[in-house]
Amino acid sequence: MKELSHLVHASSKFSPLAVVFCLVFLNGCQKAKTPEEKSRDTSTFEPKVSNGQDVEFPEKMTQPSIFKTTEGKPVYNDEVRFTGRVTWNEDYAVRVYTPVAGQVAKIVAESGQKVAPGDDLALIHSSDYGQALSDYLKATATLSQAEKTYKRQKELTTYGAAATKDVEQAQADYENAVAEKDRALAALQRYGKPTGDFSDLYHLRSPIGGYVVDKKINNGQEVRPDMILGSTTDVITPLFTIADPNHLWVLLDVPETNLNELKVGQEIELRTPAYPGRIFAGKLTVVGASLDPQTRVVHTRANVENPDGALKAEMYVTVNVKVPMSGTPSVEVPASAVIFLDGKYYVFVPDRINPNKFSRREVTVLHERSAGATVILQGVQPGERVVSDGSLEMNEYVTAGPGEDSKSEATVTPNP
Repeated sequence: MKELSHLVHASSKFSPLAVVFCLVFLNGCQKAKTPEEKSRDTSTFEPKVSNGQDVEFPEKMTQPSIFKTTEGKPVYNDEVRFTGRVTWNEDYAVRVYTPVAGQVAKIVAESGQKVAPGDDLALIHSSDYGQALSDYLKATATLSQAEKTYKRQKELTTYGAAATKDVEQAQADYENAVAEKDRALAALQRYGKPTGDFSDLYHLRSPIGGYVVDKKINNGQEVRPDMILGSTTDVITPLFTIADPNHLWVLLDVPETNLNELKVGQEIELRTPAYPGRIFAGKLTVVGASLDPQTRVVHTRANVENPDGALKAEMYVTVNVKVPMSGTPSVEVPASAVIFLDGKYYVFVPDRINPNKFSRREVTVLHERSAGATVILQGVQPGERVVSDGSLEMNEYVTAGPGEDSKSEATVTPNP
């Protein structure tokens, strides 16, 4: 080496090309590392795979930030999914028909308008109503006159100036007048409470408070109690539909195979594409007593509150019915934690002692919930942590093994 040093020192007096040649020659003289030494150095920074299921990251190796764990949540209620249709709650809705025949003089309430009980919806010129009102007014006048005559005859009898038969006749006329007024009033009340304007203008009123959600009436239109519109299939078409949109029904057609899972009082969750990520709560109120002979389904109904009016009648929604589970509770984990590989489902669970070690564990998946969570029936205990982010990357280490290419292609769990 002394000779080489002298050579280098001497070469400094020569050309730069000679100096480069000397440096390359000295580098080639250094001792090369053996394959075992190279393996020992690189293994310090590579994850260790064992048993074909476990992967351990060395302490000197910083774990990728994509590896995150989440605690499994216990699930005490299963969910069964159906398709439903939103309709008006008939307990908070009414369809208004005309009890009289006539011509529409004025429409007071329009679609979407809020009305209170007793508010006018439309004014209708009706000879039927006019006749009933006229009969009532005549009966009232007749009763007033009969009452005066009867009182006068009774007073005359006191002084002996009236015959008994005249008093009896006046009393009979008075009683007949009372009966006639009662009859006329009953006939008039079939059309509602008299308005006091004493004309043939009938006031079609709202019996409840709510919103005008449907209107099938026009100014000048002829209407009658048995009115049928050619454009509809209704036998009798309502002129107005008043409903409270804060209270709605959801109608479900439940297959016979799911009938044993439904009971009155069960909670439901509604989802609609119109509001992604939003859940509407409701409760099952009616389970049909028989099957539809044509479709072989049971007609079921649920109540749902709609305080902000987001849900609309005739919407199609997805309904999840919560079914109580018996025995050990299942575990809910993020859907990204479960991987599907060769027809089986797996999760990665961190070791309780060594935080750098993870084990791939086979699990039994019940189903995937629409909220991005998967329910595991067996394989994970409530409160146990699983890898929620990076499970696919971690699986690549296990399936490939040290220095091998991946032999299987895993995917995040699909909907079973």
